[in-house]
Amino acid sequence: MNYMPIVIPEDIDKYFYNRNKEFKILNTNLEMLEEGIPNQFLITGYRGIGKTSLLKKLLKNLPDKFLTTYIDLSDVYGRQKGKLSEEEVIKEFLCLIEESIESNEKIVRTAKERLYDTLNQLKLKSYNFNNSNLRDLPLPIIKDNYNKLSKYVMELPQKVVDSFDEIKGFIIVIDEFQLLKNLENPEAFFWLIRSYTQKQYNVSYIFTGSVSNTAEINNMINGQTGAFGGRMFQLNIDEFSKQQTKEYIDKYSNNIKFDDEGFERFYKCTRGIPAYINSFCNILPNNMICTSEIIKEAFIMNIDNIALLWLRVWGTLTDKEKELIIMFVENGSLDWTSLVNNVSYTPVTLSHYLDLLSNKGIIEYSSDGKYYLSDIMLKRWLNLKKQTRGRYPE
Repeated sequence: MNYMPIVIPEDIDKYFYNRNKEFKILNTNLEMLEEGIPNQFLITGYRGIGKTSLLKKLLKNLPDKFLTTYIDLSDVYGRQKGKLSEEEVIKEFLCLIEESIESNEKIVRTAKERLYDTLNQLKLKSYNFNNSNLRDLPLPIIKDNYNKLSKYVMELPQKVVDSFDEIKGFIIVIDEFQLLKNLENPEAFFWLIRSYTQKQYNVSYIFTGSVSNTAEINNMINGQTGAFGGRMFQLNIDEFSKQQTKEYIDKYSNNIKFDDEGFERFYKCTRGIPAYINSFCNILPNNMICTSEIIKEAFIMNIDNIALLWLRVWGTLTDKEKELIIMFVENGSLDWTSLVNNVSYTPVTLSHYLDLLSNKGIIEYSSDGKYYLSDIMLKRWLNLKKQTRGRYPE
């Protein structure tokens, strides 16, 4: 029996589908690190579209001559209860870079000795190495010398490459990068990274996030006035087409079949987003032709399973964030004036919560000056919960 994964599977190669073009673009440009030509990347796409699967496969298949580090900012954001700081992000960089070094048996012993020697040079009166240890690498308690630590961490990847003949490049993936907008000064942080990439010839950064290719934060990092000024390779991961969706289901599902109207409804429900295709297929019958009515009934009865990723997100939101989302569910897209007139708090507070939802890839701002929900599945899930239970989820 075939089961379509709703989380990243261990055997990533088995379920990799329809991203060969993007894979080749990334792989080809990353190979140039060995020649001292570093490219930086921005990969966008809606939640559940397959960005993480693409990057996991990419990192898994890279040759040993490249060290890789995968930083999931949602982990840091969760641990810090939504209060993301530059210091915590930099500490996460350092922790995961150390893990990458330790995973390479050829360099781990000498690398550790050199790392400790360099860290010892950071001992100033505002750093305390006695009470803080993160795994095997001592980390300073930061008081007022963040600049000193950030300089060390940002220079470290290139120094590792320069120190070991076996290593030809260092690749750092920063997932859910849109959460960096929660920093006190996200523009400054992007410029910090940019300033070091200009002096490093064997280090590539891949920023990826659950945002559309028109999200505001994309301009902040790669727009004309952004830190990278349009110099990044920008890839948007698109939804599967109808034909691609059919081929994908034929290849990986448990022999699920549709009539024409059934498939049209299925595609309308999932919009070609792999996460929804997988979760929906796992609850469909495999011993009959799925008609439009079967799809409709299965969707209504199993919405929690199909929209599973939104159940997880919903539980992390504040009451004000949920209030705003429900307002979009009930009214569709809204301009600034309509929003101000429909909330009980100040415009400053409203702007704050709109920014939070935008940073989480939940709402977008359109060219006609209106805000709207980025994923219609969230709206469908909330509407169905209201219809069946008489109230929205808490």
